[in-house]
Amino acid sequence: MAPGGNGLDGVLAGRSRDLVGIVNGIDTNTWNPHADAHIPRHYSADDVDDGKYTARVALAARLGHAAPDPRPLVAFVGRLAEQKGVGLILDLINRMAGSGLAHFVILGTGDPASEQALRTVAASYPDTVDVVIGFDETLAHLIQAAADILLMPSQYEPCGLAQLYAFRYGTIPVVRATGGLADTVVDTNDQTLADGTASGFVFEAFESAALEEAVRRAVAARGDQDRWRELVRRVMEQDWSWQASARRYREVYEQTLAAPSVAVADVE
Repeated sequence: MAPGGNGLDGVLAGRSRDLVGIVNGIDTNTWNPHADAHIPRHYSADDVDDGKYTARVALAARLGHAAPDPRPLVAFVGRLAEQKGVGLILDLINRMAGSGLAHFVILGTGDPASEQALRTVAASYPDTVDVVIGFDETLAHLIQAAADILLMPSQYEPCGLAQLYAFRYGTIPVVRATGGLADTVVDTNDQTLADGTASGFVFEAFESAALEEAVRRAVAARGDQDRWRELVRRVMEQDWSWQASARRYREVYEQTLAAPSVAVADVE
């Protein structure tokens, strides 16, 4: 839903107890590291390190590099638009590319000015930033398989699917707390790691500094191999299939049918 509920935010807030949000599902046959025809090696949570390394070798070759960069791979796959946070991503790369902490890969198309700005920053940091303008289904799958971290710094996002694809491939999302991103990604900290709910890195303000702080937290976490592997294993085991969404729809229908009837005149 657009910010402000297109003027219906007050009505929706007043009826919040009557509203139920159900997250989209994904096609788990198409987005499946066990059987994905677009990636060079199939893998599961048990051999994710080997699968991701093989994907990184293939991605490096596809992008013209002799070997994969050993640094954490931070990726964005999507539409290059302000709503998707492309301005924040540009600021992030300009601020972090010289640090040597990560390698960035961007795949997308959209606003011509953003496309040119990304090409410029890639030319300035050829060993650290790769930008592919356009859309390529095989490359999108390969990036999801190869990446450690996926960027989704959206200004608003009704649901979002890329973070759910990322979970399937053991790629940890960095997201802004908005819409469906807030509903599907739990920030990683000591508490959520301990209780098993951690699934990504979340920031609140739609600001480049907030995104950078979240990415730096994710990159630092990537350095702790044991905790990172556990985080990856947990997100890969989550069920974001349409079957799960359908079960939730059924639960809501059954709860509605079981609830006491209310006369229309009694509803304020």
